[in-house]
Amino acid sequence: MALGNSSVDFFSALWNFSVEDTEGENDVRDFAESHKPMVRGLLSFSYSIIIIISLFGNTVVCHVVMKSKRMHSVTGVFIMNLAIADILITLLNTPFTLVRFIYSTWVFGKVMCHVSRFAQYCSVHVSVFTLVAIAIDRHQVVLHPMKQRMSRLQGVVWVGVIWLMATCFSLPHAIYQTLLHFKISEGNIRMVCLPSFPQPSDLFWKYLDLVTFVLLYVLPLMIITMAYVVMAKKLWTRNTIGDVTLAQSYAHRRRKRMTMKMMIAVVAVFAICWFPLNCYVVLLSSKVIQANNGVYFSFHWLATSSTCYNPFIYCWLNHNFRVEIRSLLLIGRGKISSQQT
Repeated sequence: MALGNSSVDFFSALWNFSVEDTEGENDVRDFAESHKPMVRGLLSFSYSIIIIISLFGNTVVCHVVMKSKRMHSVTGVFIMNLAIADILITLLNTPFTLVRFIYSTWVFGKVMCHVSRFAQYCSVHVSVFTLVAIAIDRHQVVLHPMKQRMSRLQGVVWVGVIWLMATCFSLPHAIYQTLLHFKISEGNIRMVCLPSFPQPSDLFWKYLDLVTFVLLYVLPLMIITMAYVVMAKKLWTRNTIGDVTLAQSYAHRRRKRMTMKMMIAVVAVFAICWFPLNCYVVLLSSKVIQANNGVYFSFHWLATSSTCYNPFIYCWLNHNFRVEIRSLLLIGRGKISSQQT
């Protein structure tokens, strides 16, 4: 297994060092720039905010789905799966990326080099597949309301299938990782976790990223978009089936519309947050652009920030979720009051 020059060039640019001239004046200056207190402070603050909000928010989502009987549905199962995927990337990728950016070296060893890469790709694929599953389920509910819905048990089975598929698609990215040691100066060794693809490595890297982008980002989002467009037409033009009052019909349609708005918001946030980084990686592996540390950091931060937004979307657009959050807050206040008395 050989290490392609494109892989080395990419990550040397990201980590502010040159493979050809690791003791040059420019590299020392770049290394110093990346270790300015202001840069370290910005990196620490920005990624710490993501970690704190994501862990707290997604843990609350899991708690609400498990505790609330109103959330014991197939949609609740899928929402909890999204939260678990976000927790995965928050715990196993984001902190390691933060330390890597700050110290410009990989300090977590060979195993975590593979695990961190796997966590990033697997969690993203799980999120994409789960969003597709939600869109298909909602499509069935809206277009065929008289048919039996997918059961909660079936939803759990589909979650297992989703994780299996995501694991299979993520393994190539995790397996073809290696931990290299570069001598910057006497007594200064920098370790770098980077891809190591089979020959021809440049083509392997290019087409792996391109296929991943098309099959696991563009195509799923196209399917989701078409499903929600069809649902929107039905919900906004069709009368409710059955012998119900006008008030019941209005409430029923309003609930479905709000659920659809909530899921569209989740999909839109995910697509927007991950689009710049996906495009950047594809263009980079295709050698259309050159690596830029600042650009990569900005796009990576935006992508990982997607783990923070879903809990706020649920609170904003889901009445049941807001009710459960209020009950949690009231229980917490009650416990504090009883302890004080």
